[in-house]
Amino acid sequence: MSSRADLLRGLPHRRAFSLAWPAILSNITVPLVGLVDTAMLGHFSDATHLGAVAIGATVIGAVTWLLNFLRSGTTSLVGRALGAGRTDTAVTHLQRSLLMALALGLSIVVVQWVAVPLAMSVLAPEGDVRAFATDYALIRLLAAPATLLTLVANGWFVGSGDTKRPLAVVATVNLLNIGLDVAFVAGFGWGSQGAAAASAIAEWVGVVVAGVLWWRVAPAPVREAVRRWRGKGLRSGWAGVVKLNSWLFGRTAILYVVLTFVTAYAGRIGEDVLAATSVLMQFMYLASYAQDGYAHAAEAMAAREVGRRDVREFHRANLAAAVPAVTLGAIFTLLYLVARDPLLALMTDLPAVADTAREYFPWVIALPLFSAFAYLFDGVFLGSGHTRAMLVTMALSAVVVFFPVLAIGALWIGDDRGHDLWRAFLLFNGARGFFLGLAYWRTTRRGGWLEHEEPARV
Repeated sequence: MSSRADLLRGLPHRRAFSLAWPAILSNITVPLVGLVDTAMLGHFSDATHLGAVAIGATVIGAVTWLLNFLRSGTTSLVGRALGAGRTDTAVTHLQRSLLMALALGLSIVVVQWVAVPLAMSVLAPEGDVRAFATDYALIRLLAAPATLLTLVANGWFVGSGDTKRPLAVVATVNLLNIGLDVAFVAGFGWGSQGAAAASAIAEWVGVVVAGVLWWRVAPAPVREAVRRWRGKGLRSGWAGVVKLNSWLFGRTAILYVVLTFVTAYAGRIGEDVLAATSVLMQFMYLASYAQDGYAHAAEAMAAREVGRRDVREFHRANLAAAVPAVTLGAIFTLLYLVARDPLLALMTDLPAVADTAREYFPWVIALPLFSAFAYLFDGVFLGSGHTRAMLVTMALSAVVVFFPVLAIGALWIGDDRGHDLWRAFLLFNGARGFFLGLAYWRTTRRGGWLEHEEPARV
């Protein structure tokens, strides 16, 4: 009993908060861009452009979601290396990630001209929605190299326990995006193409800002280590890094399939349901990105303590992040409960879209609180390097919960396909937290937190 009391005494709440609040602010600006896109198109365009952006954004999600391992993998590897006092190893991980980001980004620019039209033939019905969605994705993906390089830079910052500079980077990108969005969509009337151009320009500015900030704060030994691109450490050790990131990629691929399915399924129900779903998903993203602030704090603290091989402080850091993470979810649930109509009015004045969104809004109200543990445990498992467990639990959530619940709703409940869809999505997010919590308990019980899926040294 006394040992448990000692574990809870003096938890690092202050450190968790110092890491979380910049991450919360920077994360909130990410869905704000989508909110502004939706609001501009909802007020100054029509449901066709609104639906086109919803579908086009799923292709962009294939880059930012599937390749987000460049950020999270860098954070995990760099954080544990720095926690163990191995600066050269941390820099080598950064170099590998930069090379991967550049190669992947340039490849995307080359293959998008074939891949995007093929993807749209599956995601969108033939007509104006497909044409506008294709243009939107092609314009956005011109900034793929910048987007991926910025992910790596932010991964280094979070891994080193610095969440303020990612705030500066993301805030710069998204505030510029918002300003250009207003000018291009509301001012020039360019519709979905204008929204895409605003995002692409902002991403290229963002990678420059990230590079300048990194160089300004990097100590001289770190700068010198970065210059040694042809060192032996950089040429070897790729297998372990690829293995760790492959689990992350698989986990994120499953999540992306579910999110894409939600949009595609809504589109098959009807254009108004698709447009309403794009509005509602922005509220989901707003809450989830805010809650990810404490997930980032847990990620940074977990990586450091695992690097230091201090399991006791690892658990204490996770406890310090858990309470505010759940509280934040409850705050968003309460906000959505009391401010539904004003929030929807900000997003669109299209009557059919607003009415449809209002019908399904109760599911959005429940999502932040229902998803809190999923986001928190994501950070813990990312930081500790246990990415295989993330893949397994995501697969279970999709295969055992999401798709069966959707099928049961469609076949036996059958009240409304939109309600069937949102019910399955809510339970999917709850299952993610449950299965990750179970994996946390099992890993703790067998003393496995210091076991890694990649070499500790390079």
